[in-house]
Amino acid sequence: MATRRSFLAAAAAAAALPAPAVLAQAPQPLAFMTPFGFLPDFIEMMNMVSGGHLARHGFQPTLRAANGTAQALQQLAAGQVQFIRAASIDMIRAASAANAPFLAVATSHQGSTFHMISLRERPIERAEDLRGRTVGLVSVGGTTDTFLDLILRRVNIPRSEVRTETTGNSPGALQFVRQGRVDCFMASIIVPVVLRQQNEPIVAWSTDRYAPMPSQCYITTREIAERQPETVVRFLRALRDSMNELLDRPNQPIFERASRDFEIPGIRNMELTLAVTEASKRELWLTRGRENLLRNLPDLWESGFAALREAGLANPPDPSALWTNRFIEEALRA
Repeated sequence: MATRRSFLAAAAAAAALPAPAVLAQAPQPLAFMTPFGFLPDFIEMMNMVSGGHLARHGFQPTLRAANGTAQALQQLAAGQVQFIRAASIDMIRAASAANAPFLAVATSHQGSTFHMISLRERPIERAEDLRGRTVGLVSVGGTTDTFLDLILRRVNIPRSEVRTETTGNSPGALQFVRQGRVDCFMASIIVPVVLRQQNEPIVAWSTDRYAPMPSQCYITTREIAERQPETVVRFLRALRDSMNELLDRPNQPIFERASRDFEIPGIRNMELTLAVTEASKRELWLTRGRENLLRNLPDLWESGFAALREAGLANPPDPSALWTNRFIEEALRA
C-alpha cells in the first residue's frame, strides 16, 4: 500500500532522473523534394527515408515530388521544402534571372545525365556534325535545349543552322531517327542504357564533352545555411550514408524496401532498373572517383558559369556565392 512517505521518496528519485526531453529529443521535421516524381534515378533520396538514414540523424522526413525543376526551385524559395535535388544549369539560370537565394551544398552527379544519341549507320560523332541537321530534344526551352545552345556555340555553329523537334525522354525516340524526322536526339542516361540492352546499334556521347558542369546538385537556401548550419550537415550525413549503402550493398533489396514507401515507375523491370542505377553510379556519381563523392568541384562550376555567360544564357552577380563545400566537408569527416 502506497504511503505519503513512499510517494515522496518515489518523487525524489524521479526528480533525480534526466527529463525525457534530455534523454531523447523529438525528431526534427524535414521536407525535401525530387525534381520529377519518384523515378529510379532518385533512389538515394528515397533510401534516405526508407533506409532510415534521415531518422538516424534526427529527422522526421517527408520526401515530396515535383513536376519539374522549376517547381522544385519555387517550392524551395517559398520555404515549402528545405532541400531539393536539381540540375546546376537550372539553378544558375534561376539565380541569374531573379537573384534567387539558392545555395548548392553538394553535387551528387558530377557527370552529365544527358547524351547525344544517333544510329551507328548515320552517326553524329561530334558537335561539328550537327550543322544542317535536326536534333530531337526532351522539351523546348528545357535543359536539353540549353545544352544544345552551349554545344553549338562551342563549335561556332549558329543555332539557325540546326533544326529541332520534341522527341521526349524515352528509348522510343530512336524511331524518330529511323523515320528520318531527326538525325539524332538528346536524352538522359537511362535511354542509351536501355537501347544498348536492346542491342540497338547506337552512338552516344555525353554533353560533358563540350559543356562540362556540375549535373545534379543538392540545393538549399542561403538563409537555411546561415541560420541552421547543423541541419545542413546532418542532412548531408544522411545523404552520404544513403549513397554509400547503394555503392556497397546489393541494390535490389534497397529498391524493394523503397517501393513499399514510394510508387517507383518501372520497378517491375528490376533488371533494367538495376542496370540504369549501376550506370549512374559509375558514370555520374563517381566521375571524379569515390574520394570526391558529393563534393562540389570548382573546375566544373567555373566551366559551367563560363559557358552559360559566353552563350548569354546566365550571368549570376556573384557565381562563387552559389555553391559551397563548407557543409559537405564537415559531413564527410564525421
